Amino acid sequence: MSPQQNTQPRTVLVIGATGRTGRHVVDGLLAADVAVRALVRHPITAGLPAAVTVVEGTLQDPNAVRAAAAGADAAFLLWPVDDPTMIPEVIEALTESVRHVAYLSAADLSSASESTVQAGIWAEVERALEATASTWTFLRGGGFAANTLEWAEQIRSGDTAEVLHPDAGRSVVDERDLAEAAVRALLDPSLAGRAYSLTGPATLTQREQVATIGHVLDRDLTVANLDPDQVREEYAAMLGADFADMALSYWATLVENPEPVTTGIEEILGRSPRHYEDWVRLHRADFERLTTAEVGRRYAGAFRTGQLDDAAQLLAEDVVRIAPLEDGGIEREVRGLAAIAENADRQFETAELESVEVDDPLVAGDKFALRFTFGERDRETGTPLRTVKLSLCTVAASRIIREEVFYYLNP
Repeated sequence: MSPQQNTQPRTVLVIGATGRTGRHVVDGLLAADVAVRALVRHPITAGLPAAVTVVEGTLQDPNAVRAAAAGADAAFLLWPVDDPTMIPEVIEALTESVRHVAYLSAADLSSASESTVQAGIWAEVERALEATASTWTFLRGGGFAANTLEWAEQIRSGDTAEVLHPDAGRSVVDERDLAEAAVRALLDPSLAGRAYSLTGPATLTQREQVATIGHVLDRDLTVANLDPDQVREEYAAMLGADFADMALSYWATLVENPEPVTTGIEEILGRSPRHYEDWVRLHRADFERLTTAEVGRRYAGAFRTGQLDDAAQLLAEDVVRIAPLEDGGIEREVRGLAAIAENADRQFETAELESVEVDDPLVAGDKFALRFTFGERDRETGTPLRTVKLSLCTVAASRIIREEVFYYLNP
């Protein structure tokens, strides 16, 4: 174990600041009067508080990580990418400057040990941090309550949620508790060199979790069994066959051997974790049925405040986007959230986004229109640019299923 910290950090770098947990970490550090720096892909749309120093870059770029870490005393880290090949180089770049890292890892709750890391990328990042001269605290989260948002679209459009192994028991944890634990780990030197498993206060079957959502919404919700073969195929396509087999095998064990409740949150924060029902009440809007007008207002508001995560939550998984002028005049569909994100990244390769203005939505039936004005700057020449577009969005089941984009062309 490396030597412990002796003083509270003056500046903390937050990697993952725009995520569900990271935003709470930022807020907690600012409340503690700590200077916060954030590494983000697109600074202008990050939607972080004005007090945060925003540094452009990605975790996959060691040089960007090194630049963001310069001058920081500590860092909050999560590793959201599947590729482990960059771990040693990125961790080396991070710890050249920071003397302490609070890493949001993942717990293996099948182990009899109080705190065991989940195999794979999480364990590899931990090993890389242990090999540095910096101190560390490993916050090994159990199942995230936020993962139950995968049922949101079904609950918005009907009264049944399709679930793999409805009677599998999980001790899901609120991201606010994870964030508070991270802030404490960043500020309290006594937590350096320690690892904690962090769960919620109770083990609930997935059937019970769906019933909790129904209670909050005042609706009678039921569950249906998902076909394991179908889930395996979907997981394998996204994350590989080995991960798919491991995940499905683990879920099956949770019927007879549900996840335990750990004491990690209580040890760090001196209080019990938040209950799942508290989390559902906070996220009630994600499960509620929304009108087209409400979707339009929330979509516009998300862009105005730079909360692109909130904007993405209003898009259906298989949303279709058509923007002929972005593809040489060809009216070709871009389908799915991942493809749309990749398309947006390509657009920002040559121009840096500096401002976004959004008009109020115009609504008719299942459609609404939004007018966007983007202020950009050419990355090579520094020339300011102005782009105006109209998005015509179609809504179903409280989510945008289609977006047709029309650009204003200067005469």
